[in-house]
Formats: sequence, C-alpha cells, structure tokens
Amino acid sequence: MAVATDTLDRPSAPLRRNGAGTAALVIGVNALVLAALVIFFPIAFILGIIAAIFGMVGMGRAKRGEADNRGHAVAGLVTGLIAIVLAVVIAVRIGTFINDHQGDFRSFWSCITSAPTDAEQENCGRELGRALD
Repeated sequence: MAVATDTLDRPSAPLRRNGAGTAALVIGVNALVLAALVIFFPIAFILGIIAAIFGMVGMGRAKRGEADNRGHAVAGLVTGLIAIVLAVVIAVRIGTFINDHQGDFRSFWSCITSAPTDAEQENCGRELGRALD
C-alpha cells in the first residue's frame, strides 16, 4: 500500500527574497528620523544612501517576481532619498553659517580665553549672541 503524499507531487513555490525591500524601508525611516534630529545628519546621509541602494535592489527583485514587497522597497527608496536631501541641505546651511560668522567665533575665542572672571566670560557670551543675531 503506497500512499502518495501531496507535498511530493506539487512543485514547490519559489522562495521570496523580501529582505532588501524590508531593509530599505527600515533603514530609510531611521535615516529620515536622524536627519530630522539635525545633529545626526552625517549618519542620516550614509543611511540614506544604503536605503536607496537596498530599495533599488528590492524593486529589481519585485520586478523579476523574486519578491512581493515592492511597496516596502519603494518606500525605502523614497525615505532614503529624502534623508539624503535633508542631510545635504543641513550640511550646506551649517557650513554657510560657520563661514559667515567665522570672525565672530574668533573674537569670542580670544575674549573667553583672556577673561579671568565668570562675569567677563558671561559678557563674552552675550557679545557672541549679539553678533550672531
């Protein structure tokens, strides 16, 4: 008495490779959050690039039928690109601000290093605040 099992007679379904799309989404969202926190913009830039790469890989897999999470890949690509743009804008703004106020920072440094009392140091801080306004 031989009994045929159903699992041997059916062709196995192709394995889905959804990792790239999911990774793109997770990394892209993290990059976007880090870019919004401003101080972490360099990390956001790097993670944005990684998310964009994973998003393109995931979209390619979805197009070939190897994955079924094209939406995750697209969302990861978009959030990664937005994080890249935000990081570049923040870097340019910070660089421009520092360049524009370089003399003010030099004056503050020489003032603060020559001020012997706390009151004089506070005065140096107030002068810098007025110069940056």
